[in-house]
Amino acid sequence: MKIKPFSVVFIALVAVVIYAYYAMEKKPETGTMVTPKKYIERVQKDRAEQLPQKEQPPAQASPR
Repeated sequence: MKIKPFSVVFIALVAVVIYAYYAMEKKPETGTMVTPKKYIERVQKDRAEQLPQKEQPPAQASPR
């Protein structure tokens, strides 16, 4: 059975379209993908989330 070049190109095109569709839904949160204002807001939000974690005292071990 001989596969025509059209079939291979068509399958590759469909695969690229499906990949692009799902890649759009999972956008990474990087500085290169957002506007400067949104980047600053994201950095401030990340810092605000990390601050309470640093302020918590370490858990003390129970005496044995």
